[in-house]
Amino acid sequence: MAGATVKNLVLVSLDDAVAFWNYRNVFGQALETPNLDRILAQSTRFDAAYCQAPVCSPSRASFMSGRAPHQTGVTGSDPRYLDRIPAETLWPYALKRAGFYSSSGGKLVRGYRPLPDAIHAALYSDGKKEFQVERRRRTYEGRAPDNRTYYGGFRDGPATLDAAGEAELYDHQVAASAIDFFASYRGPEPFYREVGFAGTHGPWTTPKRFKEMYDEKAFTPPAAWAEGFPDSPAADALAPRNMNSARIRYWRKSVRNYFAALSYVDDSLGKVWDALKSSPHAENTLVVILADHGLHLGERDRFRKHTLWEQVANVPLIVHDPTRPAAQTVADPVALIDLGPTVMDYLGQPLLEGTPGRSLKPLVEGARDPDRAVPTFLEDSAAIRKGNYRFIRYFDGSTELYDIRADWWQTRNLGPTHPAYDAMATAHAVTCADYGFSY
Repeated sequence: MAGATVKNLVLVSLDDAVAFWNYRNVFGQALETPNLDRILAQSTRFDAAYCQAPVCSPSRASFMSGRAPHQTGVTGSDPRYLDRIPAETLWPYALKRAGFYSSSGGKLVRGYRPLPDAIHAALYSDGKKEFQVERRRRTYEGRAPDNRTYYGGFRDGPATLDAAGEAELYDHQVAASAIDFFASYRGPEPFYREVGFAGTHGPWTTPKRFKEMYDEKAFTPPAAWAEGFPDSPAADALAPRNMNSARIRYWRKSVRNYFAALSYVDDSLGKVWDALKSSPHAENTLVVILADHGLHLGERDRFRKHTLWEQVANVPLIVHDPTRPAAQTVADPVALIDLGPTVMDYLGQPLLEGTPGRSLKPLVEGARDPDRAVPTFLEDSAAIRKGNYRFIRYFDGSTELYDIRADWWQTRNLGPTHPAYDAMATAHAVTCADYGFSY
C-alpha cells in the first residue's frame, strides 16, 4: 500500500441502528452480522461514537453540515428542515464544488424520497433515484399484499415470501443501485457515493428467511433489567413508554423483528461491499458506515428513540481506510459531527469552518483523545459522555449520572453526591456552550 492515497468516498447510513457489537449476545441468542464483521476485520471501529440528536432530522442535519443541532436550529423532528438550511451549507456541496462526481442513493441527507429539484441539483451530479418505501400493515387499503406475512410483535413483523416481494424492498433497490454504480462508473473525477439503508427503521420488513434465522423463544431479557431502572419524569415527558416489556412473548417477537432487520441490512451491505471491492475503485475509496441514532429494544418499557440514554445516543461508526486495512478499535468518545471534518481531511479538501467537530483521521492513525466530552441534545435537554460517565441534564433541571463501564444499561443513577458529579456537571456546561446550547 506504499504511496496509496484515498480518492473517493462511500458513505453508508443505517437508520435507527444500535451499535450492533454491544448486542452480539445480550439477549441469549447471537446477533448475526457476518458482513459487518468482515468489514470490521479491516476497518477502525469507534466504540464510543455518539449522535448529536436522538432523532432522524436533527441528527442528519448535524452530521451532514458539521454544525450542532442548536447551531442549525433543527432540534426536533422536521422532515422539511432543508427548507431552512441551505444545501450550500452541507459538506457534500463543497465536495461537488471541488470537482467530485456526487451520487445519491437512499436515505442519507433527509428522508426516503428524493430531495426537491433545486436541492438535489446543488448536491448531486446525477439524477434523482426513487426507491419503493415499505408501508405499515395498517396503511394498506383492504387486504395486505399476497407476498407478505406477519410474525407479530411491535409493528407486526412483516416479511416477504418470494423474490418478487424482496425486490420491492427499499434496501434491495438501494443496494442494486450502488452495485450498478461501482460497476459502471469510469469518470475521470473522484466520486462521492451515498448508500442509505432503511431496514433497521420500523416496520422492519425483511425477506422471510431473516425472520427464520432467529428462534424467538431463545431471546431472554438481560439480568440487569431485573434490577429495575430509576424513575425519570423528564425522560417520560420527552419519550413516553411505548411497550410493556413484561409481555415476554411480545417482547421476544419484537426483538426478533429488529435482529432480523439488522441481519438483512448486513446482507444488503455485504453485496455493496463486494461490488466495491471487486471494482477498480477498491484501493482508493474511503468507506464510512454510521447510523443516525440507536434504539431502545425493550429496556425501560421502550422500543423507540428520542432519549438521551446510552442505547440511543451511542451509534455504530466505522471508518475503512483502504491504505490501512487492519482491525482496530478506538474507545475514545467521538461524535457524528466529526464526519465532515474527517471526510475533508481524508480527501485533501479545506477543513470545515465553524464546526465543533474534529477529524478522526489522526485517531485512525493511532492518536488518542480519551478526555473528550461528546454531547447529545434532545430539544432543551442534553447529555455528555466523558471518560467512564454519562451525565444528563433535562429541561426541568433534573440530572442523572451513570458509570457506563460498570452499568451499561444505566440502572443506577449515581446522583449529586458521587465524587464524579461536580466535574461532570462542569464538563457538561462547557461542552454545551461549545456546541451552541445553554440552559
